[in-house]
Amino acid sequence: MIRLPITLIIIFAISSCLFQETDIIDKEKIISNTLIVSSEDLIRDYRKYPHDDSNILLSEIKLDYKFDQPWGIEFLNDNSIILTEKKGYLSHINLKTKTVHRVKHNIPSIQEGQGGLLDLLYHKDFLYLSFTIKNNQGKTTTAIGRGKFTEPFKELKNFQIIFTALPFINDGKHFGSRLLILNEHLYASIGERGQGSIAQDPQAHPGSIIRINLNGTIPSDNPFSKEKKEWLPEIFQIGVRNPQGMAISPDNQIYISNHGAKGGDFIGKIKGGGNYGWNEIGWGGTNYIGTKIGTGQSFKPEFTTPILTWVPSIAPSDIVFYLGDEFPEWNGNLLITSLKYKMLIKIALKEHKVKTELIILKDKIGRIRDVDINSKGEIFLITDEKNSSIWKLTKTEKLKITDVISKY
Repeated sequence: MIRLPITLIIIFAISSCLFQETDIIDKEKIISNTLIVSSEDLIRDYRKYPHDDSNILLSEIKLDYKFDQPWGIEFLNDNSIILTEKKGYLSHINLKTKTVHRVKHNIPSIQEGQGGLLDLLYHKDFLYLSFTIKNNQGKTTTAIGRGKFTEPFKELKNFQIIFTALPFINDGKHFGSRLLILNEHLYASIGERGQGSIAQDPQAHPGSIIRINLNGTIPSDNPFSKEKKEWLPEIFQIGVRNPQGMAISPDNQIYISNHGAKGGDFIGKIKGGGNYGWNEIGWGGTNYIGTKIGTGQSFKPEFTTPILTWVPSIAPSDIVFYLGDEFPEWNGNLLITSLKYKMLIKIALKEHKVKTELIILKDKIGRIRDVDINSKGEIFLITDEKNSSIWKLTKTEKLKITDVISKY
């Protein structure tokens, strides 16, 4: 594990409420009303993780089509998948017949830099999508829209944009764009578009987590209606760099994964009105040229504290909490996909603290972009490759039992 020479000392009067908000920190000490949090307790080095894929069977779904940089995958049911490709294609995959059908749509997405047709989410007959759009000045931004399928998933009709991140920016980086629905509210991660300090501007969407109603209107209990009068009404949390993973925990809390710069990728919980601190702090990382981020501190007491960060970076592209019968011993564990080191990582949490960390897949299929789980608990993966397949993880022990039975 990389050890930073600093220790963050947070001093404040301890109340029971504040203590609960900080109990995600793994090793905390209370001394004379002073909370001492060592950065060493938060920063991880993935190179020291154990690697065990002994009970996993990796198989390729043989289809009549290969995908070009797919970005999002979503199960409609155990036999149907919807998938996006950055170039703008929306596909329906029938897992029974192993066929791919291109869905007609009029989504106004453009592929530019890291942008394109990105995440998707199916909820109550609506398909929600995040994508990149361009204005007349050639600047781009993240937009979100929704539409309904004509049966059987041949065309997406009545598509409407329900959110547009402002301002438009002349840069092709950091669109964020992961989508999640909890309690009939749509959450979306909006990257800071490579603009750094804009993530501290509550009058701009880049570098934030937004929360809107499913039709695009504003929830009455968003932070702007309470203590954050100066915030844009859609903004739920600020201070993130490029969050591309969002997941709901078993106790209905929302976790995100966020790309740092040269180190500083993190996993953390979102909090209404909170601020993760980019780019005043770097969560253990530095700028790509090696210079310090902000004041050079990894963490500050006024900012939300992650559950863990990685130095060096792993480029976390999505996260999901496992729930299923295929790997029952993993229930409640967090799965993290990695682009940079082509990994799938499993983290066991207890009371929102990291207990164990394990690499369960590495260097087998390429840069892993997204993960989804069907109702049986089988894990499906897509990669950020030009000639990409869909991959499935199941348990080898089940196959061994089947092989034994088949002999009799």
